[in-house]
Amino acid sequence: MNRKTVLILRQLMDGRLHKVAELAEYLEISPRLVRYEMDEANTFLEREGYSLPQYEGTEGMRMNLDQEQRASLEQRLSGLSSYDYVMTSEERRCIMLLLMLANGSRLLTGQYFADQMSVSKSSINKDMMRLKAELKGSGVRLESRASKGSSLEGEEQDIRRLGIQILERHVNFAGMYQGTAESSDMVERWSRELFCDDILPEVWQIMRMAEADCMKKWLTYDSFRMITLHLVVALVRIREGRVATLMPAGRSLVRSTREYQYAEQIAEMILEKFRMTLPEDEVCALSLLLISAEYVIPEPYLKDDWVEVQLLLDCLVHRMSEEMGIDFAGDEELYKSMQTSLGSIVFRLRYGISVRNPNLPQIRQEYAECFEALERTLKRLNSRLLEGITEDDIAWLVLHFCASLERLRRMMPAVRTAIVCMHGIGTANLLRELICSRFKSIRVTDVVTCENQQVLEQTDVDFVITSVPLPECSVPWVKVSPIPDEEDWEQIEHMILQYGSRDQVKDSTVSIFEEVVRIVQNHCEIQDMDAFTAGLAACFESNGLAVCMNRIQPSLSQLLRPQYMSCRKRAEDWEDAVGQACKMLVEAGDVTDEFTESAISSVKNAGPYIVIMPGVVLVHGDVGKGVKRLSMSLLTLEHPVRFHHPSNDPVYLVFCLAPVDNWSHIQALRGLLKLLERVTVQKLSETDTPQELYQYLEEGNESYVH
Repeated sequence: MNRKTVLILRQLMDGRLHKVAELAEYLEISPRLVRYEMDEANTFLEREGYSLPQYEGTEGMRMNLDQEQRASLEQRLSGLSSYDYVMTSEERRCIMLLLMLANGSRLLTGQYFADQMSVSKSSINKDMMRLKAELKGSGVRLESRASKGSSLEGEEQDIRRLGIQILERHVNFAGMYQGTAESSDMVERWSRELFCDDILPEVWQIMRMAEADCMKKWLTYDSFRMITLHLVVALVRIREGRVATLMPAGRSLVRSTREYQYAEQIAEMILEKFRMTLPEDEVCALSLLLISAEYVIPEPYLKDDWVEVQLLLDCLVHRMSEEMGIDFAGDEELYKSMQTSLGSIVFRLRYGISVRNPNLPQIRQEYAECFEALERTLKRLNSRLLEGITEDDIAWLVLHFCASLERLRRMMPAVRTAIVCMHGIGTANLLRELICSRFKSIRVTDVVTCENQQVLEQTDVDFVITSVPLPECSVPWVKVSPIPDEEDWEQIEHMILQYGSRDQVKDSTVSIFEEVVRIVQNHCEIQDMDAFTAGLAACFESNGLAVCMNRIQPSLSQLLRPQYMSCRKRAEDWEDAVGQACKMLVEAGDVTDEFTESAISSVKNAGPYIVIMPGVVLVHGDVGKGVKRLSMSLLTLEHPVRFHHPSNDPVYLVFCLAPVDNWSHIQALRGLLKLLERVTVQKLSETDTPQELYQYLEEGNESYVH
């Protein structure tokens, strides 16, 4: 028997009727191979004294077992020896990797592998050659010494990643956690024996204690699974004397985080439970996992590359809008939900932390259009922050866009359409009724025939639904069957999402509005920017040009005006510097004292990650917390202060951002990065007056471009 035979028997054991075609689909093999596997299964059942499956005509087959027989057969299948179970070459190669992972630097001979798996040494030699080829490019090498044996060599983190990938593919993590797991193949059995059975339950207990007592928050299921599997492999490797190393700069950065404190407490529990001391670098490695994790109640993303992640998110959303023809940029909830996931992915990619998405196959299949669009978008972006991104990570991001699509469908805007049909007005009216019944937001303003389609040019509609091609029509159109099928309904829905909100007109109006503001600002001194923009928006409205103010992204020079700058001040420490930067916003009436508390707390929680470049810190509080309106301040220091960043200290420039949402400050952040590219930190910090500082901002007035 092999793995497929065992899986078929486990399916039949439930007593239900199973068709051969269903079993073939489940195993992803042909019906002919299912019948071959059934012959093997029947031979085994007959030899073991179990009743054979009964065929019920062409309907299928079922096994009639009572509870005691079912438990007995399950126990027998779980205890199959290598004499009963014929492993494939792929299964043997996985087990060889597991054995080498669990034995550290010790050399294991081909005969040892052959004895463990009850196969010939010649089979092992062939497996070894294939394994060497498969490992190329993974960072792990299979080193073999004549007459002595083989071992895995390479960076420790790469070797561990290999082990984690095997465990993720073969171990039923959820089943083990719930105590219902069944070993369906030899790889899982070896995985559990070498890594899981004695260690995993203890690690689960340690992590649950850490969540409840140290962290005071709960990891999501996927993050909990990721961290426990990493710990299991790490503990086995450390026991064999194989320790991970971290770069010195990364080590000092991680030590300043609260996650490092959590990792230290977890290390103490590991020492108590396993009598094993985690070296300093292992504690740092565990800290990185905790930093990259996601929690049941999402936290604001306060990790390194914060500014670039914000800009990357905005660019990604706009590019996906272009790729799919759907206004994702109008969905504020998308920005809010996606920020943490994108930030975590960027962090994991930087530190080489791999995560497997168990739902990848389903996501690829169920949301193929969105998945492929995101793949194309990421290729076009070619962002260094997402270098090495995997399909598993892409699948996480796809879910956010799919959720946005569902929200857009729920709030589908009213649209005006006309219907064109070649089969006469009766067929056109039937199409009209079908469409109006399906989409409550559609208003059909006209129904015309092919011969009369020229009237469409004078019709005020968002798009046209037609049963014939309209190559000469300037109005957007979609071709459907006279009696639409599911594909047609999807196309119509896509047109509603694309043309229903008339975003092109809104975006044009917003661009004109912003251009007027820039021209006035360049030639006049505006005493009250909020009052000015509100009055200008009212003027636009009265002349029929609607300006949606929550879609306006002020530039850096519009947001950071002279009254929000303070030059060459003295601060006792970083907390005093942050307090002074916040005080300007409090005195302007833009924020409350709650914002100051939130900003200082954010620095403590985020650690030195907010020092975005040498000499520059960007402080920000939680979105909306104590914030009355979007604002920003700048404090320059005569004597720099330390924020405890290993490479970017000391800090001369303290920028403070009070965000109202996850979107409206993006343009200002883009301007901030451009400012720091054009003007040195030294020149900005030595400027004597806010007016002089403001001149630097005006010189770099950026146009509003996504």
